[in-house]
Amino acid sequence: MLRDIKRFWANNIYPFFTVSQRLDEVIAWNRKLDDLLADRGSIQLRLASIERKIERLEIFSHGARATYVGNNRVLMKAIIADHQIAFLVEANDRLLAPWFIITGGYEIALTNYFVRALKADSHCLDIGSNFGFFTCLMARFCPDGRVIGVEPDRQVFELARDNTLINGFGHAEVLNAAASKEHGEMTLYRRLTRSGNTSIAKLPADFIAKLGEQPSEPFTVESICIDDLISKMDDRIDFVKIDVEGAEPLVLQGAAATISKNPNITIVMEWSPGQITQAGFGLPRFIENLKDMGLKAFDIAQDGSLIPISFDDLMQSSYLTGIALKHSA
Repeated sequence: MLRDIKRFWANNIYPFFTVSQRLDEVIAWNRKLDDLLADRGSIQLRLASIERKIERLEIFSHGARATYVGNNRVLMKAIIADHQIAFLVEANDRLLAPWFIITGGYEIALTNYFVRALKADSHCLDIGSNFGFFTCLMARFCPDGRVIGVEPDRQVFELARDNTLINGFGHAEVLNAAASKEHGEMTLYRRLTRSGNTSIAKLPADFIAKLGEQPSEPFTVESICIDDLISKMDDRIDFVKIDVEGAEPLVLQGAAATISKNPNITIVMEWSPGQITQAGFGLPRFIENLKDMGLKAFDIAQDGSLIPISFDDLMQSSYLTGIALKHSA
């Protein structure tokens, strides 16, 4: 009898308690898993917060180290894709220097494009180099290449020249000249506290006065054309950056042979129809010239990627930070 009871307990009652016990264990583990998932969410939020703080610290670190070194010059650093570059900029500049000093960032879309596109042996021209930001960026990222900057304004030319020297860029040089369609002389108008807007066009005095500036100062400088520079680049030019405040049609007229001989060339420039027409050029004619050169256009996105854009759409665009021109396939 006792043996029968034990057998009944073992076969019917005990398994029930064992299953019940296992269910309790599963429920307990589920609760622990829920707690872990909650903790994971909390950890992710904390990590996101830390990342935001690091980003802010990086931003502040870009512009935090700036020192006035006399002679209307500020010495600062910029960090570009983990590369440090030292720059001298004008202390009294109201256009480019203030935010460059504070953030360490300069024309972010174009900067990102060049960081993505440049190769160690690229040959580059920086037309309208100002204080030499892109001249130095190109030199930093093309250590086995060749870089020439062209800047007409004597004061900022000296900054660009000195910036290549203090960074040790022996494979880069800066010329004090204006790029145009032919060799000769040109007259430009220097904006005294906005040298980045120096142009072949003289702006109305009342417009300048509203900005608290003194009248623009005219100056004459030697003009050269890109086609005359190609021999200095071993007959190969991969990238041309142009920022000449509306004189782009002149520059490209003087680059026709270079563009024709370099099928892989990329031309990067600001698209500012207002400045182009203010400088005395017809926009439709300029567009036709680009087509005749066999070029196609791309908008440069903030991350440096290229987005195809038709010339019709370009014609309707009032302003684009940067466009790229390449040969049609």
